[in-house]
Amino acid sequence: MPVTSSDIPEVFFTDGWITAVEYLVSSGKEGTVSCCLAGPRSGHERLAVKIYRPRTTRSFKNDAVYLSGRAMGVSLGGSSGLKSSGMPDRRLERAVAKRSKRGIAAIEHSWINHEYNTLQVLHEAGAAVPQPFAIAGQAVLMEYLGDSDGPAPKLKHIALDRRQAVDVFTALMDQLALWLACERIHGDLSPFNILWWKERAVVIDFPQAVNPYENPDSRFLLERDVRNLVTHFAAYGVAADPARIARDLWNRFQRGNI
Repeated sequence: MPVTSSDIPEVFFTDGWITAVEYLVSSGKEGTVSCCLAGPRSGHERLAVKIYRPRTTRSFKNDAVYLSGRAMGVSLGGSSGLKSSGMPDRRLERAVAKRSKRGIAAIEHSWINHEYNTLQVLHEAGAAVPQPFAIAGQAVLMEYLGDSDGPAPKLKHIALDRRQAVDVFTALMDQLALWLACERIHGDLSPFNILWWKERAVVIDFPQAVNPYENPDSRFLLERDVRNLVTHFAAYGVAADPARIARDLWNRFQRGNI
């Protein structure tokens, strides 16, 4: 069913962020994304509202890999769901491990808040990611990549010439380095969550992003992100060694040279 204004958190309207829902961009097991007409306060013509589905209907596999090391120092309440207290909540962490009702609620809000916070950190650092504006309940409001005709295409669905491909691949490797400097690894990077907008690649979908200092699988996830990109750009004749690139990024990060 199409998303209507009643599906969007009312606070996004009352706070003047958006004025109307223009069209549904996507609807999947993870959630829905809608293109909305923006109010003047954002400085944009359109904004995106991403509404997460309840975890029981979502398909994110192996979520324990991404949650490992993620502090659950949070408390329930407020329109933004779970808010960090700055210290781990051991009882909540046990609830998460047991997948109790409280633990499942914590995991649910963890995905939402984590993506919003990650987008804040990366956007402020100058990364090519959508600018986040607000969070409420199960929804995140962010910059929209597209226009009245539709959303920006995914990198998987566009054709680049050889020179463009080399430039885009190099830019994406620089992005991975910038994310590491911000203590973030995407963890699920592929040509399906990279959009092509105004002649540049913009990366989306960060709920599963991990902190390389805290997640024990962070190096594996970095290597997988690099390998996915190398595989995609190999079709354009871009030759690169994913193991070497990932090793170099990791070593630079550990030495503090990123």
